[in-house]
Amino acid sequence: MNYLLVQQWPSTKGNHAGMEHMCDLLVQLYPQEYYKIATDHVFNIPTRKHRLTKVLFGKIDQWRYTRLFLRGYIKKCHKMFENLSTSDVVFLLEYHLFASGQVHLARYLKKHFPKTKIIALSHLSPSRLSQIGFNKEIILEWEKPIDVQLTLGSSLTSYFKSIGIPTEKIRTGYHYVDHSYYQAERSRTSHSNRLKAIVIGNLQRNFKLLATVVDKTPFIDWTICSGVINLSESIVPQSNVIIKGYIDEDSLKKLMAESDISVNILDDTVGSNVITTSMAMGLAIIVSDVGSIRDYCNQKNALFCNNSADSFVKAITYISQNPSQLKQMQAESIRLSSKFNIENIHHWFQNLFV
Repeated sequence: MNYLLVQQWPSTKGNHAGMEHMCDLLVQLYPQEYYKIATDHVFNIPTRKHRLTKVLFGKIDQWRYTRLFLRGYIKKCHKMFENLSTSDVVFLLEYHLFASGQVHLARYLKKHFPKTKIIALSHLSPSRLSQIGFNKEIILEWEKPIDVQLTLGSSLTSYFKSIGIPTEKIRTGYHYVDHSYYQAERSRTSHSNRLKAIVIGNLQRNFKLLATVVDKTPFIDWTICSGVINLSESIVPQSNVIIKGYIDEDSLKKLMAESDISVNILDDTVGSNVITTSMAMGLAIIVSDVGSIRDYCNQKNALFCNNSADSFVKAITYISQNPSQLKQMQAESIRLSSKFNIENIHHWFQNLFV
């Protein structure tokens, strides 16, 4: 049995794009091979500064937090512990997150079930890991109890190799997309020739640069989905700019179906559900050329930009003036997105030890 340990985050609970939904799809399609265990216990521990990280997760005080996390995991995982055998595999799908504390479960498993394989998935970029308090020393310490390290992009793989994680221990795959929910369906509400752009997400986005790009492109229509971030001071709603706060997933999907391009101004990225869902919805991609973005997009479906206003304005201007090129890019997005389907995720998981 493959046990899938996943965190229930409020921001993705119940939608079709989070890690928990990936687990649900695997269980639905392969019920004899997967078992999901979702946890909702987190600890809001300050980890931004290295000094705090050393105090809270260093050798001196680590046992106290291990007890707190394990108390929740032992309660949730008792059936797994009762049935765990040497042929089973445990997937820790929220690794390298202090709030989920999966490293403590990994250490517990390695101590009490030493022959059971432990696979950990990390899905934050190297720069984001640094921002939340991870450094080389901590990452290498967290690697000790696991057997395989999964990443969702080559940039994170390269980073892990550069700090000393053995190459043979790392496997690189893709972020999944649920094609039964996210599928191309053009539903333009206007017959205008004006290009419609959508902006989604807030993790490692450069909103200051976005504001400049929006100001310089009055010839297209913008829908900016800012989530919980207040953009009212930097981007002013006007006739060609609509700003949406938090909206439900069905409403977001509708807005994507009404758009032509997905604009992503990023500081860094590994595997992005915004990118994969945008591609599955048949959007052409205008994106910062950073991180692992070229693992997901190519020059046929995306225009890659350096992080300057001129670069993005040039790309948007070009695609707005070339509708035939736009259609080709949209078709290529759909074609490329097929490799992110859940069946390929299953194949990846099943061949980790081959």
